[in-house]
Amino acid sequence: MKATVILPTLNEEGNILILITTIKKIYPDMEIVVVDDGSRDNTQMIVRKISHKDRSVRLLDRSNKKVKGLTASVLDALNYVKTEFVVVMDSDLQHPPESIGEFVKGLKHSDIVIGTRKKTRFSSFFRIIQSITAGWLARIKLRRMIKDPVSGFFGTRTSLFRAVVNKNKERFVLRGFKVLLDLLKCLPRNAKIAEIHYDFRERKAGESKIGKKQIFSFIKSLLT
Repeated sequence: MKATVILPTLNEEGNILILITTIKKIYPDMEIVVVDDGSRDNTQMIVRKISHKDRSVRLLDRSNKKVKGLTASVLDALNYVKTEFVVVMDSDLQHPPESIGEFVKGLKHSDIVIGTRKKTRFSSFFRIIQSITAGWLARIKLRRMIKDPVSGFFGTRTSLFRAVVNKNKERFVLRGFKVLLDLLKCLPRNAKIAEIHYDFRERKAGESKIGKKQIFSFIKSLLT
């Protein structure tokens, strides 16, 4: 299964080893690019130890980059992808690695496959309302009936992703965290989109990175 998983990280020392180990156990041939936005914990050290033993795991250190953000991280990592397909997922264990194979299979017939959350029982009431509102606003922006257009778990064809970014770089909000929304709003109208349901899991360690800056960036994504 020739595909690359992009894992954006920021202080995920409690999750990253489990995630990489699980992915490699299920998919031994999977390429992994961990793109770190300047963690102050042991995230990078853990990934370096893994990469020294397994060359299919790469660490991309963005500590010295002026522009920080999940979207900027994913776009930087995209430059290092050599496989036909790429899957982007969070590094907090809330996205199930077991579903990666479904994404890759789906990409044989679709241009992009989006992970749609089935359960959010571990989220606070405020976060659930926030997510519902964000999805509603995104669907209005996109004029597409997509169940979870702000998902952080998606797969696409690498060539398509690069082509869209190169043509619409100014529409990607680099400091933002909804790279899927930026990709969707720039996709050709005839692009084939599929959706896969998954159970949204509880974060095992670390803290959510969503704050006022991320909300502002989301609004900016809606306006560009």
